[in-house]
Amino acid sequence: MSDTISREASDELILEFKSWSESIAKSVARSWNLDWKLDGMDGAAYEALIFCARRFDPARGVPFKGYARKRIHESATEAARRSRGWRRGAGTQKRTERLAREVSAELFDVFPELRSGFLPYDTSVDGGTQGQRIAIQQLLIGASVIATKKGVEAALPDEAVDFKRMASKLTILHPLHQLLIYKVYWEGASLRGLAGEWNTDELNVIREHTVILKFLYKIVEENQDTPPPKIRPGLRDLLGNVVIEGEVGKIEQIIQERTK
Repeated sequence: MSDTISREASDELILEFKSWSESIAKSVARSWNLDWKLDGMDGAAYEALIFCARRFDPARGVPFKGYARKRIHESATEAARRSRGWRRGAGTQKRTERLAREVSAELFDVFPELRSGFLPYDTSVDGGTQGQRIAIQQLLIGASVIATKKGVEAALPDEAVDFKRMASKLTILHPLHQLLIYKVYWEGASLRGLAGEWNTDELNVIREHTVILKFLYKIVEENQDTPPPKIRPGLRDLLGNVVIEGEVGKIEQIIQERTK
């Protein structure tokens, strides 16, 4: 460190310009479409700020910002480059494979009949080809919901883009339906356990879950302009007890917190 600046003075520079260095990191993150904290630009910028503060020599006649800006920007950019390379490089396939395994495992929890070799049963049809088709649709959209949950939790901007469409569809569901999806897919509750928690018949919860998945399949996979489903008679008694009419849904809350 230069003899012309004390440790105390350099510490003051760090405190004074910490927010400024963070603004540089955020700017770099935006240009790379990354998260300035999760992708390491905050740490890189802070380390560069410390480096510059320890070596700053005011006798040279260069303002501290002019002296430190380039190094902080370069450090944040290098962190972005490493993060982007990690995401798009060899690790991507492994993460995708891991995600697929995790989704498959959780799918068995949502549809326990799969463990016995049976497809999800829809009480509105009598089986046959139509029943099989609806069952497969439920599995597909159920897997998409699980993947969306994992994408939101991972908070990786590059990958979160892939889940944005599904996440936006979940937020237009009625708060009670959002709570049902949250309980089952986020908390891992079984439909039977949720029925016990809500003190209602298991069939009511199963039917409601099926209705939600059918709606999601129509608007996501078939791109149909369909209004969100209403609460079926079997669960209407929960309005005012489990959820309050008009309140912000649980999944919408999560998405809002994630995008702050």
